[in-house]
Amino acid sequence: MSAAFLKKILNASALVALMAGASTAFAHAHLEQATPAADSSASDVKVLRLQFSEGVEQAFSKVAVSHDGAPVALSSVKTEPADQKVLIVTPEQPLASGQYEVKWNAVSVDTHKSNGEYSFTVSN
Repeated sequence: MSAAFLKKILNASALVALMAGASTAFAHAHLEQATPAADSSASDVKVLRLQFSEGVEQAFSKVAVSHDGAPVALSSVKTEPADQKVLIVTPEQPLASGQYEVKWNAVSVDTHKSNGEYSFTVSN
């Protein structure tokens, strides 16, 4: 085999490896937007909305909210009926004033797992 032919094979192999890695990197549900937003201040918060880069499996995705370090009771964590990219988190009570931390674990519709956390403040 010629050196030029081997170089073409190596280049093609490298391109395939890069493309496979890129698709794997984007195959997870990443948090794109949250309401209330990260590091923001809000008032009269009755629900949280977490919007992901792709659809998430409601049954396998979890969200925990804490207020000044104490767990907040949630009545539901559900995907929005019209958009599986959005999780709607409903606390049992409207959120009182203070600092909140949200920790999420999402399983995308293609079964990839991702997680993260953010915080916000409520000023009523």
